[in-house]
Amino acid sequence: MTKNRKIFHFNPTCEIAIANQSPYYNAPELLANFEEELATLMVFFANSGDHVLKEIGVDENFRKTFDLLGLAEVKLASKKKSLELLHNETVELAPWGWSPAEVNYLSAYNQIKEQKVYTQKTVNSDLFERKHAIRFLTQLTEKYPNSLFPDGHQQPQILRSVEEVESFLLQKQQIVLKSPLSSSGRGLQVIRKNHLNTSNIQWINTNLKQQKYLVGEPLFDKLADLSFQFEIKSETKVIFHGISQFKTNKNGQYLGHYLNPSPDQLSEYVSAGLLTELTKQLLNGLRDSLFSTHYRGFLGIDALIFSDEKQVKIHPCLEINPRCNMGILSKRIEQRIHPESCGQFEIYYNPQQNFLDFTNLETKKNPPETEDRLLRKGFVALTAPSKNSKFGAYIRLF
Repeated sequence: MTKNRKIFHFNPTCEIAIANQSPYYNAPELLANFEEELATLMVFFANSGDHVLKEIGVDENFRKTFDLLGLAEVKLASKKKSLELLHNETVELAPWGWSPAEVNYLSAYNQIKEQKVYTQKTVNSDLFERKHAIRFLTQLTEKYPNSLFPDGHQQPQILRSVEEVESFLLQKQQIVLKSPLSSSGRGLQVIRKNHLNTSNIQWINTNLKQQKYLVGEPLFDKLADLSFQFEIKSETKVIFHGISQFKTNKNGQYLGHYLNPSPDQLSEYVSAGLLTELTKQLLNGLRDSLFSTHYRGFLGIDALIFSDEKQVKIHPCLEINPRCNMGILSKRIEQRIHPESCGQFEIYYNPQQNFLDFTNLETKKNPPETEDRLLRKGFVALTAPSKNSKFGAYIRLF
């Protein structure tokens, strides 16, 4: 059976678009630039003949990266050009994440043929909200009690006013506030003092006005970030794609992923047996959750290894991302690198230096080498570098 051609679109602002609710939402200029400049990351999910939407073309020199990594022959095209090329084909739409704005953005593909293209239109946008991660965590810890999970007083809480935040802060002394809809560590406010300042209160009021509530958590003494990667195929079929390890800054914003990390990085804190058992529990939890009923596609569950009064514990579900995410992307990248190599996948942003100059410098210091058609070492830009690009993504292997 011939598979439908897939249309990929990199739109990591999907949560913001959901919060906005309008089908006509447009991301702010800086975030729109981020989406455009990192669009080629979707090639890691594509097969030969698929389309990746990108409004600005790339030069042939950058396309050699696809050959270097053994990636599929994919068409990079603007939405207009893509529609012109498809004529009467039936296609499958595959954005990074769904939102009302994304459904509207891709709606023109429904006109290609009378039968509707496959979409995730029926996805319940509400599932993106953090309240569902809280519900999932509660059900998980009740069904599988474990002394290594957070204690009752360490559980997240829904907060609906400045007064409730102040009360929560007095109990915990140091907290993290999260807006219901955000991604990559944005929409977070870390409060390390036992009182709110003017800036904190302004942030709280703005987010409460926009999204009605906040999620409050104690500030954990973090040892390691990790995520469990799944794919929901049906209500009963959930596939596990592996555990990925990532890094964030002190404010919880995403920096990058480790590639082929040494098992010692986690075994220093928790046993392989614990992670295997937790994986089974998360799988069972997903099968019994709203996610398996209302969602199809990749889904990541972020977890946290932390220290609690000199005891190492694991938070099994900090948040749930029912969309593509950098964790599943890192697993796809690992398929293109030598199993004996290790390194990092990172996002670049530096207003003072364009991505082209950075790429030229890093490539000269650490040129790429392959072995058995896999990347063995070196620096490789995964997005097209130019003098105008402030954002970028790259692999650095050692």
